[in-house]
Amino acid sequence: MLPLCSHLTLKRGIFYYRRKLPLPHIGEVAVSLRTSHYREAQHLARVADLAFRSFFRSVPSMADVQAILRQHLVDALEEDRARHLSTPHGRPVYVQGGQLDDHDCPVDADLELIGTLLSDAREALATRNVKRVARLVQTYMTLHDLGESQRHALAMGLLKADVQALEISERRLVDGVVDEIQLLPASSSSGERGTVAPASGPLLSEVLPRFMDLMSTEGGWRAQTLMQNKKTYKIFLEVCGDLPIGAYKRPELAKTLDLLRALPDDYGKAKRWRGLPLREIAEGSKGSESRLAVKTLKRHFAALGSLFKHLIERGEYEGANPAHGFSFPEKMRPKMKRQQWDGERLTKLFKSPVWTGCKSKSSRGKPGVLVMKDEKYWLPLLGLYHGNRLEEFAQLVRSDLRREDSIWYFDINDDGDKQVKNEQSKRRVPVHPQLLALGLIEYIEDIAPSLSDPLFPQLKPGGADGKRGHAFTKWWTRYRKEVGLYEPGLDYHSFRHGVTTKLFASGVSEVFVDELTGHEGKGTSRAVYTKEMPLRKLYEAICQVEWPEVSITP
Repeated sequence: MLPLCSHLTLKRGIFYYRRKLPLPHIGEVAVSLRTSHYREAQHLARVADLAFRSFFRSVPSMADVQAILRQHLVDALEEDRARHLSTPHGRPVYVQGGQLDDHDCPVDADLELIGTLLSDAREALATRNVKRVARLVQTYMTLHDLGESQRHALAMGLLKADVQALEISERRLVDGVVDEIQLLPASSSSGERGTVAPASGPLLSEVLPRFMDLMSTEGGWRAQTLMQNKKTYKIFLEVCGDLPIGAYKRPELAKTLDLLRALPDDYGKAKRWRGLPLREIAEGSKGSESRLAVKTLKRHFAALGSLFKHLIERGEYEGANPAHGFSFPEKMRPKMKRQQWDGERLTKLFKSPVWTGCKSKSSRGKPGVLVMKDEKYWLPLLGLYHGNRLEEFAQLVRSDLRREDSIWYFDINDDGDKQVKNEQSKRRVPVHPQLLALGLIEYIEDIAPSLSDPLFPQLKPGGADGKRGHAFTKWWTRYRKEVGLYEPGLDYHSFRHGVTTKLFASGVSEVFVDELTGHEGKGTSRAVYTKEMPLRKLYEAICQVEWPEVSITP
């Protein structure tokens, strides 16, 4: 008698193909091969086995894919964690040593790099650019014997995992490497709740997610505000515990303020404080002169005040707002005045390599013969002659450049994903004739042929709020240091101060100054009136901004 082949069984003289279903399925399949001849049955069994394997490889198993993605993210985060812990103090975690100048801040350089990578990863996810992870997908497909139908789900999952990993990397640069824990613990770990009168209602940890979601979607909180306020609520929970919301009274808020005032200003950044409870940090930093700024204390209590205001409006908290009424006295010290670009400093700036000739694209601070008219060339000039906020011009697209009665102007708006500071920021800004003479219009027509094209395509959304000026700000600081023009209080915003000063000195009316610079005027009537200002009058006003100390060859 011939030995039976695997998966073959003989029943009443007929051969059957029989196999157990793979997990997580339960049961088996048995198919008659309709033959009593062993050799024929053996051949048919092999054919059936190939079909069986092919079928189950093609059956989607999202549980398998999810498990692979989870492990991929865990491995990536663990590798990132090890990288942080092995990096010496004062050195960048991600930027290669050769890419960092001696005057660069390692954290800023890392944040700039991660911001760029994160922007690219988000774009790849949004556009479903699966080619970005094609090689890794194939590796996992082969390693885990996945079916072809699972390829796209795996690829999209890997793109999303890239975004998540980079977001955590960015957060670790700011907050340090700590174990990833839930923001809202079920109960206080400090064990210091104190004696509190019984109170009903939901726990604070149950209320917070709903409140933060509301403020993010309808309350105007941007990503950075949300991140800062999450930190406030985490501190509040650690200090006072997770109690029914009615249990939080003024003494709990006072206890929170006392602790905040006792924290050193570097408690969230310095390695020596990482992973320690807040009370231990406060105890360990006694005698230190460097404490949290009054501005930071006010921000924390503004976040708490917003929360309790919301709860009072919903009838979920009775009584006055417990976060209101606290005073925040400041030390009597000279206030640093924002400086203005003028005179010799202004001359030196615009005689530096970006405008007179640099060595190469990567060496903009070193003298050479190359003048590249990109965002690094144009944005400081736009600030110098228009006094704009950086993000207002960094986010411009071709459709924002318009012409009326032979006057070129920028339409500052919040269309699409653009951001403005307030309603008054939406305005028309005539292009200064000096920028026209330097070839700004020709640059725009060349770099942005389509209406949706950005005027400065090298600028990608970055930072907590996804601002296009994020990377430029970092570069602007490094450049000023490189050319010997870095001074505290003398930055891009100083151009705005200079333009405002020039306009007032030329006798331009305050309402025109407010309209040109997007400053929020006093009263609704002024806001309505300025929106009706003739473009010609605005152009005549902007022409009053002159800088004789600046001479640039077109």
